[in-house]
Amino acid sequence: MRIRRIKVRDYGGIVEAEVTFPDEGITIIEGPNESGKTSLMDAVDLIFDLTDSSNHRRVKQVVPTGKDVGPWVEVEMTAGAYEFTYSKRWVRKPETVLVIEQPQREQLSGREAHDRVTEILDEAVDLALWKTLRLVQGEGLAQATFEVSALGRALDAAAGGDVAGDSEDVLWDRIEAEFGEYWTPGGKPKTRLSQAENNLETAQKKADEAKTHLRDLDSSAREIQRLGEAAQTLEAAGAKAADELTALAKQVDDTATLRNAAERCKTDLERLDLIHAAAQKGRQRRDDLITAHKTASDVLNRVTNEIEQAGPTRKIIIDEATSTKAALAAARTNWAQAQESFDQAREDTEYLRQLIEIDQMTERMERIDQALQQRQEAEKALETLTVDEEHLFAIEEAHLSLTKARAAAGQALPEVVVTALQDLNVTINDTEVDLNHDTDHTPTPQELTRIVVPGVISVSVRAGGEGTATVEKLEDVSRLYQALCKQAHVADFAEARKQFDARAAALRSLDDAAATLDRDLRDLKPEALSAKILSLAERTKKHILDRVATNPIPTDHTAAQVLGHTAAQVLDDAKAALGTAERVAEKTATKASQLDIEDAGLTGNLSIAKSTADSARQTLEEARETENDAVLTKEENSASVAAETAKTAYRAAQNQLDKADPDSLDALLSNAKAAQERHADNLQKNAERHTELQIRLTHDTERGPARDLDEATTSLEEARAHLERVSMRAAAAQLLHRVFSTHRQKARDRYAQPFREQIEILGRIVYGSGFEVALGDDLSITTRTLAHTTLDFDQLSTGAQEQLGLLARLACAMIVSSEGGAPVIFDDALGWTDPNRLTRMGAAISSAADNCQIIILTCVPDRYANVGIARTVTI
Repeated sequence: MRIRRIKVRDYGGIVEAEVTFPDEGITIIEGPNESGKTSLMDAVDLIFDLTDSSNHRRVKQVVPTGKDVGPWVEVEMTAGAYEFTYSKRWVRKPETVLVIEQPQREQLSGREAHDRVTEILDEAVDLALWKTLRLVQGEGLAQATFEVSALGRALDAAAGGDVAGDSEDVLWDRIEAEFGEYWTPGGKPKTRLSQAENNLETAQKKADEAKTHLRDLDSSAREIQRLGEAAQTLEAAGAKAADELTALAKQVDDTATLRNAAERCKTDLERLDLIHAAAQKGRQRRDDLITAHKTASDVLNRVTNEIEQAGPTRKIIIDEATSTKAALAAARTNWAQAQESFDQAREDTEYLRQLIEIDQMTERMERIDQALQQRQEAEKALETLTVDEEHLFAIEEAHLSLTKARAAAGQALPEVVVTALQDLNVTINDTEVDLNHDTDHTPTPQELTRIVVPGVISVSVRAGGEGTATVEKLEDVSRLYQALCKQAHVADFAEARKQFDARAAALRSLDDAAATLDRDLRDLKPEALSAKILSLAERTKKHILDRVATNPIPTDHTAAQVLGHTAAQVLDDAKAALGTAERVAEKTATKASQLDIEDAGLTGNLSIAKSTADSARQTLEEARETENDAVLTKEENSASVAAETAKTAYRAAQNQLDKADPDSLDALLSNAKAAQERHADNLQKNAERHTELQIRLTHDTERGPARDLDEATTSLEEARAHLERVSMRAAAAQLLHRVFSTHRQKARDRYAQPFREQIEILGRIVYGSGFEVALGDDLSITTRTLAHTTLDFDQLSTGAQEQLGLLARLACAMIVSSEGGAPVIFDDALGWTDPNRLTRMGAAISSAADNCQIIILTCVPDRYANVGIARTVTI
């Protein structure tokens, strides 16, 4: 397999790139990060893996940003006897085209082309080798898998062994298939063998179940007998529980009498407690009346003294309040005059500002009217201009295809020239044409060109086979072009371009109008803006009509603001003077008000104190006339003694009830009822279980359990015999697999030597004469020996591991090159290699270039400066 050319267009960040490769030798593709080097190799994988209709994530990742086009890839390569060119476009106008040049020419498209390439790769390319010989960016430390058939055949031949080729592989495949019928790769039984074991286990289980069924029938018969005996015991226990329930019910009735006596004592105690509480409350109310009378008399004396002491200061405070009221009235008059002047100046300023705002809004309204007219004209134009970018692109593509097809037709078809020897009318391809004397006319090339001079002669010119195909292609392209023009309502591509440009200009005009409307309308509508202008005009007119001031309106807004500022200062001064007068007046008024309140309070307090003292005295005298203090005391003492006597009687009755323990009797009675119900329930369940077992025993006996056991035993013997047969075949397959595998391992050990020797030849160029390696069963490098020191591969430095991985791939490619091989591809490898080793690695890579195709991708060109023979391509 060899890659001869890769070309990509609109692929990820690549606009267009093309690289060609020689069949042998080294090609270094260099360029900065994200320039598309790795994308070239990824494009090869993508074109082989995914159809042009795929919506896979890998396709989405390479769609260019900001462009309405699909990624396109084309590869030219050889694979075995095949030489072909393969191209594919995804997403936008998907297409797949395959042209096979060797061994015989084929031209396919669409899914048929994709499937044909897959067939070629399966037939002619060792895909495992293709993956093995690639060192992918970011995976430099991973060892390659060299378990590929191409390497095995080449190594066996190099070791001098008999190359069995595909026949040995087929035999081994059959042995592995037979082994795989019974065993997993780890040697564990698989489904066929385990199924036989499961069948035996199932048959054994059925036989055991039949035996268990017979035992269960015997157990059921014994349980029926036991249930009969248990029923007698349950009947006796139920009778005993009924007797216990009767005795407990009598004891509960006896305790009810004691409970009633205790309740009567409790009722008497509660009644006498209420009488005692009422007597205590009557005595407390009398004490409260005595206390209230004394308190009211004390308050009356205190208020009388306060009124006599407050008289001298009243006259001073009243005189001060009268003088401050006059000063406050003068300050209010000055403030009102200043406020009137300030309001007039502010209204004049607002009037002049509104005039300015009317002018500004009028200008905005004019711009808005122009923008609305512009938008209307643009929208009207867009109704007729239907050619958008998609239509134009399609017509342009069809126009180019038609131009190419006409050029091809012009080359493939004979050119027909009609020269008139005199003025006459002829029919060319069913179209009448007037020809002038000595004038040449060249009709459009067609498969069949017919020239008729009416009544004189008819001439037909027919194209050959190749020309027929060219004409058919020209007609197809022409029909597509005409259909697209008709769909877009244009005559040709020129008119489509003209319409597209006019549509773009209309859209720009529409955008400009929208921007003007957004800027001037803001959050308003045109009607609202007009209404606002009219409203401001009405307000300015009203200001002139309502103005009553004698001074004239200022000449402009600035002068009005100056007058307003002066009026504001005068108003502030008047307001400050008014504030001072108000605070002084408020202070004196507060003193006077406080004096009035205090006088009113004292007067009110005196009246209240007199009324309260009189009321308390009268209430106490009336209460004592009804019942004197001694009688109340005596009633309280008698009620207390009666309540204490009732409390003693209640305690005695409650003690007798507690000794009878009525709560325990209730619990015992409840338990006795539950026990009687449980015995009855158990007896019912016993009867139901007895009936159930009797029915089941009768039913199962009719089914013939002994016959079921015989059938299960027969199935068990058959399953045991089947398992024995399958086990014998599995053992034979296991033995054959083990013996053949042992011989294959010996052969592998023999042919691994040429591969190891080739790695060591390349390695000595890099590391010197003391370099040796050891290979594992999978032909991966397990150890490296250098200067008599042997280290495992995992113990090596990062740079050394990467170097060995690269050398192993080169060695593999050199060995399998006679079978066609595959390209060796290194993507930004040797990043951990020091300058000295880079020089030697360059020599090792060069030594492998004679019979291998090597492709190196790098963003650090100096890293491969020591590769002697190489072709450099810059991306």
